[in-house]
Amino acid sequence: MTFFARMFGAYILTLLCDTGTGTVTRAAHPISVTEAQVFVTRTAARVRIKLFAEDLFLFQDLEPDTMDVIPANELSRGLEQHKQFLLDKFNLRNATGDAFKGSVTDVQRFEIPDEGIPVDDLMLHTATYELEYPFSEPPEFLTLQQDISDENFIFPSEMKLTLHQAGTEMTYTESLKPGTAETLRFDWDQQQLTDESSDEDWDAWFEKQREATLGITSYSSVYSFIYVEPAEVRHEVLIPLASLRTIIPMNHKDPAFIEVSEQDGVRALIRDWLSDVNPTTINGSAVKPEFTRIDFYGLDLKDFARQAEQRRVSLANGRVGVIMTYRTTDDSVREASLTWNKFHASLRKIQSVVFSYPDTIQRFEFSRFNEPADNMFRFAADESVLPQPVAAVAADLPSLPQLVVPIATICAVVLALACAIFGKTQGRRFAAAFCVMGAVTWPFARIVLPHPFAPPPEVADTDGIFERLHSGAYRALDFGTEDRIYEALNQSVDGPLLETLYLQLRESLQIREQGGAVARVRAVEYDDGQRSVEPPTAMWPGFRYRSRWTVSGTVEHWGHVHERQNQFAALFSVEPRQGQWKITGMQIEDQRSIATKTRLRKF
Repeated sequence: MTFFARMFGAYILTLLCDTGTGTVTRAAHPISVTEAQVFVTRTAARVRIKLFAEDLFLFQDLEPDTMDVIPANELSRGLEQHKQFLLDKFNLRNATGDAFKGSVTDVQRFEIPDEGIPVDDLMLHTATYELEYPFSEPPEFLTLQQDISDENFIFPSEMKLTLHQAGTEMTYTESLKPGTAETLRFDWDQQQLTDESSDEDWDAWFEKQREATLGITSYSSVYSFIYVEPAEVRHEVLIPLASLRTIIPMNHKDPAFIEVSEQDGVRALIRDWLSDVNPTTINGSAVKPEFTRIDFYGLDLKDFARQAEQRRVSLANGRVGVIMTYRTTDDSVREASLTWNKFHASLRKIQSVVFSYPDTIQRFEFSRFNEPADNMFRFAADESVLPQPVAAVAADLPSLPQLVVPIATICAVVLALACAIFGKTQGRRFAAAFCVMGAVTWPFARIVLPHPFAPPPEVADTDGIFERLHSGAYRALDFGTEDRIYEALNQSVDGPLLETLYLQLRESLQIREQGGAVARVRAVEYDDGQRSVEPPTAMWPGFRYRSRWTVSGTVEHWGHVHERQNQFAALFSVEPRQGQWKITGMQIEDQRSIATKTRLRKF
């Protein structure tokens, strides 16, 4: 009889056979149950694994005799071979997923009778293996993984794990299934808390951990953040690779890692999978996702808004960050719906945090246990907070100083003077007549000319004109598509500057450490500004204006906000175009970053 046939028969007997005395015949336990106690210091992890003798029967191919008794020499062989088995099947990995090299330092064996142990009695005997994994430096992260199973996964296993960090009162417990991994973070400089510590101390400790990890405190959970912004809906999903590989068939040569050369293939599988499971509508129309980010992260990267560098990632503790962006072709997102419609054994629920403009936070749960209609998140905007059209600034121009020339009167006066000077008595009479004629024709035969000596009048409220134009240029960025941004920007800017200013605005709002993401403008404050006395680039009524202003913008991803304040100084040209004021020129004179800050959303 083969090994697996014996075990299957033993399992059936356990369930069905009765001895006639009302008790079930004791057979081999068809599951491996172990206990692991892990004590982590700055220099090593010491592990004690307690197991039943049955594990030797399950995994070391111990051969019973004809009486179903395991001979003593077979049990000794199994105990010895199980050392390497545990080193192979129980792994501690560092932040990059590399396994620490361990060794078996001691084995507390069960007593082996000379006559051996019957198969039915294996669950009465336990052995304890002591393993040690040295560290070159105190680890910030440890990933624990067990795969105590046979090659065909016929016999499941369960490891009851208890972990304690030296010098703290913190103890972690978990039940590890085969192939699963659990990652823990260690703070070796943390405040030492005890059972007597106050609730305030514990709250402060947990908040410190949350701040240190930017809110992503679990390394085996799926995180979901939904952002509804004026011009787009964005769904950001952070998925452990260990969970993802149970959902999509990832191809990788190394069983523990995905190499850089293999990651594009995984990205394609992710796109295919998420394109189907996440249907979304905006303003009543179905919208396909734009996958603006599919990044692979190790444990050492805490800020997932940063562009991840390309490198191999561990299947045990690596994660994939996916950003799906749904853009509107309308002026703004007035209503939206987002659905999750496929679930898996490793993805039964998705707890989402939803941020919708102007500043609303709520939670939403997608679950396989919900009715389909309950797995649709719906959003309807308050019309009062939607982006408003950028208004043109009318050019109500004052009149130029004018010189009124009475031609007939001047001619009459000239003739009168000539007659008076060169004429005699009769000439003086003509002179008098011309003077009378000049007085009579004064209201008539007049021409109006620009005054050659009077300065042109000042354009009123140049501060207000400039600030309305300039702030309107920033507001144009609230509109989603490039065409609509240009359309809004055209209300404030004219000529070749239109495209140049658009590019400069975007560049000034880019946060490069967030992969070049463009910040959303929260405020524009004018620190200083006045009409420039420098000659204008065009004739009146155009003017030049020198301004210094501060732009506050935010980029928000994964539940935390990157705030940026930039200050600028520039000289602008402002001119009327077809009855409207427009900015027609800009010379940047100074540009500096004055504040940066990262903060967590409270939810």
